[in-house]
Amino acid sequence: MLTRRHYLAGIGTGAAVVGTGCLGAGGSSGGTLRLLDWNYVYADGVLEEFESETGITVELQAAQSSAQNLSLLRSGRSDHDLIGLGNYAVPPAIDEGLLRPVDLDRVPGYDDIFDVVKKDYFTADGSVYGVPRSFGQTPLAVNTDKVEAEVTSLRALFDDAHEGRIGGRDDARLQFLYERAAFGEGPLNPTSTEGIDFEATRERLSRHIELASGLWSSGGESEQLLRSGEVAIQPVWNYVISSMQESDVPVERVYPEEGTKAWFIQFCIPEGAENVEAAHRFVQEWHAGMGYESLMAPSNIAVPNERVFEENGVDLAAFGLDDPDRFIYEEPKPQSLIERYAQVWSEAKSAAGS
Repeated sequence: MLTRRHYLAGIGTGAAVVGTGCLGAGGSSGGTLRLLDWNYVYADGVLEEFESETGITVELQAAQSSAQNLSLLRSGRSDHDLIGLGNYAVPPAIDEGLLRPVDLDRVPGYDDIFDVVKKDYFTADGSVYGVPRSFGQTPLAVNTDKVEAEVTSLRALFDDAHEGRIGGRDDARLQFLYERAAFGEGPLNPTSTEGIDFEATRERLSRHIELASGLWSSGGESEQLLRSGEVAIQPVWNYVISSMQESDVPVERVYPEEGTKAWFIQFCIPEGAENVEAAHRFVQEWHAGMGYESLMAPSNIAVPNERVFEENGVDLAAFGLDDPDRFIYEEPKPQSLIERYAQVWSEAKSAAGS
């Protein structure tokens, strides 16, 4: 188990921690909260502050991907009280009985979460199983020193004119989403294989890989590809673009005309959680102020809560939330379709010699 103290020592964000609003309100559940979440979410000192104010000890294990978190739940090897899951991973976790409902009476901050991320598929039988933790977007990053032509479309990822300057994420689901959005053939988020021309998709994805100088699987890898000059056009998380712009890298943020990929992570409570009270307390404190100090202020990733924006004087436009219609989403799909996507993506990489 990678504990919170071991993990935080490796972050090195240097983010200052200020008052978290209402950490001292109410009683304390005490005990230990076992948390599985991503390695960029918790700034130095934030969890210590939570521990000090609540009497709850936090053990944080670094997550690698939402798919891996779901797999861990399915294996029965998860012993966590609170876990981060991508939006597409919540419905199968609900269907398979891997999560327990969230008691919203114990998370009053839920009322102020933006409706755009309160998806119907987070609910079942009148209960909510996922509380949105953070909202991000994946625009195109364009190095203006290396790309003279104006880039406005996801079609750039498949354009021969940019050969050797393209980057992309090594993720079958997202690659299918970009390909379908770019070429407008069929629904963005099909729920079956019916009507999908997999042969044409495989050929386009293979060409995309041939044009690419690198594929990435993490924010750090995507940033390194841009900083090193290996790629000049690629979809990346918004906070990566902000970080590079702050260090004067000539990277422009482009919102594709087809729509910008949006993503959001949910706090979920596993069915086998032992400290359910601590899990609810943590989620509430996140929305009461801890999330802003830990993630939104230092990393430019939104806590999708209206009150957080109002209390901190943040403009919705700074996070693209002034125009929710600009976003496209990778929605949940049946496992059979996900497996077909993975097969075609693997075949595309093989055909491209990757």
